[in-house]
Amino acid sequence: MTIPSGKTRRVVLCVYGAALLYFILKLVYCAFWVGGTPDEPQHVGYLAEITRNPALIPDFVSMPMYGKLPQIAGQMTVRPAQGTVNYLGHPPLYYLFMSLFGAVSFPGDGTALVDVTRLRIVNMVLSSAAVVLAFRIGYRKIGERSPVYHLLYAAAIVTLPMLGYVSSGISNDNLVFLGFAVFFSGIVRYDEGKLDFPAYLLIGVGFLLGAFSKLTAALVMLIMLVAILVMSVIRTKSLKLVANKWFLLTLPCYLLFLAYEIIIYRRYGAFQPTLANLPPEFFRTTNFYVAPENRVAMTLLQYARHFLGGIGYTWSSIYGHNEAVTAAMNNRQAGVVYWIPVAAALAAAVVQAVRKNADRFTIPAAAGFLGTLAYHFYNGWSGFLKNGYTGGNQARYYLFLIIPFALAFAGFLPEAKTKKAKAILTVLAVLLVALWVLGDAPRLLLAGIPATA
Repeated sequence: MTIPSGKTRRVVLCVYGAALLYFILKLVYCAFWVGGTPDEPQHVGYLAEITRNPALIPDFVSMPMYGKLPQIAGQMTVRPAQGTVNYLGHPPLYYLFMSLFGAVSFPGDGTALVDVTRLRIVNMVLSSAAVVLAFRIGYRKIGERSPVYHLLYAAAIVTLPMLGYVSSGISNDNLVFLGFAVFFSGIVRYDEGKLDFPAYLLIGVGFLLGAFSKLTAALVMLIMLVAILVMSVIRTKSLKLVANKWFLLTLPCYLLFLAYEIIIYRRYGAFQPTLANLPPEFFRTTNFYVAPENRVAMTLLQYARHFLGGIGYTWSSIYGHNEAVTAAMNNRQAGVVYWIPVAAALAAAVVQAVRKNADRFTIPAAAGFLGTLAYHFYNGWSGFLKNGYTGGNQARYYLFLIIPFALAFAGFLPEAKTKKAKAILTVLAVLLVALWVLGDAPRLLLAGIPATA
């Protein structure tokens, strides 16, 4: 690793500074003029209940849904809907953390007073901090290479449409994003050959933050860790990666999560409670259950096309509870440009495996993505056969992986050595970044999306 120096350093810092400013402005625009991020009312309902009754193991059965939030930010009163159950069965860390900011209070009439503005600002800070950590990783790993590589890395992260949209709202995805950035900072330190306590601490704390906020993140990170361990054993012919004092000191990070999952499974019969595991009479009234006579017939191949099509669309587009935004940000054709870093990362993983000359993050990140995707496909297909539900195929669950994907993409590109090659690389990079930007927040601005209450 050689960090940038001299003139290159100043240019690179300007690139990251401009990218961070772009990201923050996008968050502010989406938070205060657009709104409608996915499941925001449900997240607020979970937060209200955890604020009213703080608990490490929430009582998911008695957690009701709350009323719809306005598209614009402000302070508002919400009321629990009697006879409903919140379908978010996530671990409670994000909601316990958000409860510390005093944004939810209870007037005493059965309602909850929610400072939506404060909550959205806290979420924007979480995601912006994750981006700063991601930029620090790129600054160190891409190093003295041309600023063009830094530009591609930074732009790939901040222009991913759904990442910025989710980051502007109230969602546990934002603490997951920060947790993964911490986790991956430790992985990168290990990739640099630093098998020390800071590396293990970053990995353990990052895992704890992400896993205790969302099980998708837990699965991705666990698969990555297993892949890293296997690669280490193959390379060193030893278990030194886990047979050391630093791992033992951070082992409680993983054991705490394991203990939580054991308790949840014994109580609800699943590692994450869903409405299907909770009161069946309410579950059958929701969109997660389709009556047999109304179900769509699909073969396994047809479901695979439906599932992967949904993943493809939702990685490159914006979707939520603001229908005008969802319509304007349908990037089904042009959105293929947002898959370039993913495709490059997967290609890099294959090349490294064939050549047996791998770094220590590309193959694990690809394995985490593909392994978790396979699990979600199996889970979705099983749910479709049982309940007729065709949803759940959202790439939002994987957005945090843009950090290793973008880094692998920048590293996969060959070094431009001649003036002609450098000029071609620069032109192509600027064109790609322009396409990313035009498909992102500026597209919303040009569409003139109104903020509706």
